[in-house]
Amino acid sequence: GSADDRFFYLSQVNMNDWNKSIPFGTYMDYEKSGVSVQRYENDQITWETAKKLNIGIELGLFEKLNIQADIFRDVRTNILMDRIQLATMGLEANVRANVGEAESQGIDISADYSQSFNKDFWMQIRANFTYAHGIITKAEEPDYSETPWRSAVGKPINQTWGYVAERFFVDQSEVDNSPEQTFGEYTGGDIKYKDINGDDRISGLDRVPIGFPTAPEIVYGFGISTGYKGFDFSIFLQGLGNESFWVSPYYTAPFVNIVYPGEVVDLNTVRNNQLLKIYADSYWSEEHRDVYALWPRLSETVMNNNSQTSTHFMQNGAFMRLKTLEIGYSLPLHVIAKAKLTQCRFYFNGVNLYTFSNFKLWDPEMGGNGLGYPIQMVLNGGVQLSF
Repeated sequence: GSADDRFFYLSQVNMNDWNKSIPFGTYMDYEKSGVSVQRYENDQITWETAKKLNIGIELGLFEKLNIQADIFRDVRTNILMDRIQLATMGLEANVRANVGEAESQGIDISADYSQSFNKDFWMQIRANFTYAHGIITKAEEPDYSETPWRSAVGKPINQTWGYVAERFFVDQSEVDNSPEQTFGEYTGGDIKYKDINGDDRISGLDRVPIGFPTAPEIVYGFGISTGYKGFDFSIFLQGLGNESFWVSPYYTAPFVNIVYPGEVVDLNTVRNNQLLKIYADSYWSEEHRDVYALWPRLSETVMNNNSQTSTHFMQNGAFMRLKTLEIGYSLPLHVIAKAKLTQCRFYFNGVNLYTFSNFKLWDPEMGGNGLGYPIQMVLNGGVQLSF
């Protein structure tokens, strides 16, 4: 479970639930709190079980190259999950049980190469690569034989389900002649979704697996350090792949008043989002009906139709970052010996210098909120002295 959901062998009953208050009296102006069940007792819940297999090798060659490689497999059973709850059962709270199963496998490789060619020239190369893929192999769910795309079995553990966004509606006439979308008010300039099951209605039945998992399946890094006489140079790059994230249509919506989770704010305080330049440069309007723009029609509030999880706001989270780079020069010992120094090194380095990514709106590690605090580029320069 979680830190606030433990001791499953005990039930949880709220004896003072005002959400289920009962009004009475001649004018129904008296109220008493109701009773609600938040959890039913279940003494059959037990531990999740994991069976792990790891095959590894450590290889050293020529006293210069070291390689470590691991192939792993993890099979988990008795995963705690919510059971199917039918309205006819009359249950008030979800019932949980150890009914889920999942498995994951992957490979983890690291390599280091080090060599001194002569007293003036040396080099070190290092690299690492990890690939891990996990899928759900068993879950209690309804019969999805007619809508197989809704089943979680066989899908990645961190898979996201959402709607396939075709484009924006051109105008109200197209809205009137398209399948009904069940997400509240919408008109020209709002997102048009694809009718997956062909029932002429866009609903939860049309949600399909979209994108890569939200946790990266590939993580890697590589770098080199080398030196020649008094000069030294090092560089390290890192990256990830097979990951998707979604631009938040709420936290980045222009002009709307937002509240972040956990915040306590004065209801009279209005804090409108700023307008991102990328939205100002690409949005639908009556004057410019770009049905493939980045942002739908502007509104004073977040439109529920446009804030559904869909392919419209889906982004590929893969990137490679120039994480660190350093250049240095150490003065010869015979030059600094008169000053009673054992080392005098001048250096310049940088952190987070450049990011290679197909996502250009902001740093991909910021995820879906481009109005958050960005990852910083840091530049340093200095002198190291040793006496």
